[in-house]
Amino acid sequence: MRVIYVFYADAFWLQNFLMDFAALCGANYFLKRRRKTGRLAALAALYAVISVVVLLAVHNYVLYLLLTHFVINTGMVWLCFGGRGKREFLENWAAVYICVILLGGICQWIGNMWLPAFALGYGVLTYLMRRKDFANQLFAVSLKKEDRRKELRAYWDSGNQLRDPYTGQAISIISHGAAAEFVNRETDAIRYVPFRALGMEHGLMEVLTVEELCIYDGHRKHRIAPAAIGIANPGLLEQKEYDMILHASLM
Repeated sequence: MRVIYVFYADAFWLQNFLMDFAALCGANYFLKRRRKTGRLAALAALYAVISVVVLLAVHNYVLYLLLTHFVINTGMVWLCFGGRGKREFLENWAAVYICVILLGGICQWIGNMWLPAFALGYGVLTYLMRRKDFANQLFAVSLKKEDRRKELRAYWDSGNQLRDPYTGQAISIISHGAAAEFVNRETDAIRYVPFRALGMEHGLMEVLTVEELCIYDGHRKHRIAPAAIGIANPGLLEQKEYDMILHASLM
């Protein structure tokens, strides 16, 4: 008996789109990249089209798999999230593939029903994201001053008790590199605040006031306006997974 296989390009596209979109959303939430959902959906749709074209054009299955996993999907991750270095890019790439594996397992478990798998996977990833937030105390933050805005990752540190003795404001500390991209030293009013640290009995920290500091905790936003921001010495935070240390009182 001759078996005839019928290929439905639209179903293949929809399957790839849902899988890629769900994986990108999961990585976006889990790693707190704060990319817009519309952007992720558009790129997932585009790369699902590319996958269909490659499948029809490449007849060698092994070559198709290599192109899909190491060229197409890698390009999709890079366009969606970018990355400030190899480490961050690898984090994005690994998170997307972990989401794909998780969603693929859920889909097989409930019998290749993609929409329920998408919903269930989304719920699982959201739960994991909240647990990760609680565990490692990393938050997405944004700073605003005049027409400037800077998005960063911040670590909530219960040991940061630094306050401005002149205004009483709680001081969060930004890395020297991030400050160089955000602070305008010609126009911003920078003051010097005394502080003590391990190995340093007395020191002075550059501090400025920004119009707004927003801390994003899942779907909640904490707004501090105005906020005092201290500038760390060069090298203090540059090798960390975050660009800012939040004051203990802010969370």
